[in-house]
Amino acid sequence: MPTANIQFPDSLERVYPPDAFAIDAAQNGHVTSQVVHGVRILSAPNTSGYFDFERASQLAAEPKSSTFLAPYRREAELTDAERDSTTPPDPRGGYEDFLADIAAAARQFGFKPDNSPGRNEPRLQGLRQ
Repeated sequence: MPTANIQFPDSLERVYPPDAFAIDAAQNGHVTSQVVHGVRILSAPNTSGYFDFERASQLAAEPKSSTFLAPYRREAELTDAERDSTTPPDPRGGYEDFLADIAAAARQFGFKPDNSPGRNEPRLQGLRQ
């Protein structure tokens, strides 16, 4: 299982390199795409900052998850001059921001016991089938 450290961006890059980001962002940009490509966080960081995550995909119709992150091209952030340029935008634009998003999501991985419903929650009572 691929392991990275939230304190070392180069460890994130080894698991999810810039080329993978560019490919996933391009595929996710297709309007007709039924599959979304990105990464899935598998564990919370330990005391040293190490956590598990991997490249993953899911159906576009699946519910949003805080542990699945998908990159998209950030063409909306281009200036008018950059849009009018004959030079295509950098396919890896936004890569560092996406790595920061992965680290931030890993820090928030899991549920918070204080926000979890307790045993006496009425919605959790009764028979289950």
